[in-house]
Amino acid sequence: MASHANDSVAAALDLLLSDDVLVQNEGVAVAISSGASAVPALLPLLDAADAGRRAQAMYALARIGDPGAATAFQHGLDDADERVRAYAALGLARINHPDALAAGLRTLNDAPDQMHQDVTPAVGVLSELGLAAVPALLDTLLSEDRLTRLRAQRALEAIINRRHGFAPGQGFPTPEAEAAARAEWRANGPYDHAADAAIRAAAVARWRRWLATVDGR
Repeated sequence: MASHANDSVAAALDLLLSDDVLVQNEGVAVAISSGASAVPALLPLLDAADAGRRAQAMYALARIGDPGAATAFQHGLDDADERVRAYAALGLARINHPDALAAGLRTLNDAPDQMHQDVTPAVGVLSELGLAAVPALLDTLLSEDRLTRLRAQRALEAIINRRHGFAPGQGFPTPEAEAAARAEWRANGPYDHAADAAIRAAAVARWRRWLATVDGR
């Protein structure tokens, strides 16, 4: 069993050291399937000069979610590459690190999806943290930067959806659950990142009152 695991890790490392991005992607998949046994081999790649390779290694570490990579995740938040920073925050969330919330907020605008600029890895991180992330998100909804507000809005929307059973890749459990999520959003805001500043502030105030009464924080 140990020999098989070592073989898998060695194969992943060989693939990750390729100059071909598609081959590197294969290495990431193999490393993730190898689990915690791949962590010692992945950590040195975070010192690579090539930012793409650092990002691949950090993504694999984040998906593996081993607490032994906590220090690497913390250091990754200061990387020059936004993808590395974003995946480092994801890793902290996956291991339930106490710095996960701060990391999610810090990387909120890092590595947006090329097809959907309102989505970044940190939007997912913050949504997974649930109600614990809402106070900080409400502050962020008042940001002067439009994209920052939009991404904070997406995270808050996702938190509300999760409260009503939404699961990424699966959707809501029932049409009634989806309707309840939509109703909660309308009743406790609603918030629009593009609205006038006074309107946004009034919506955030309503959300703060809602947060003070909701259970499950």
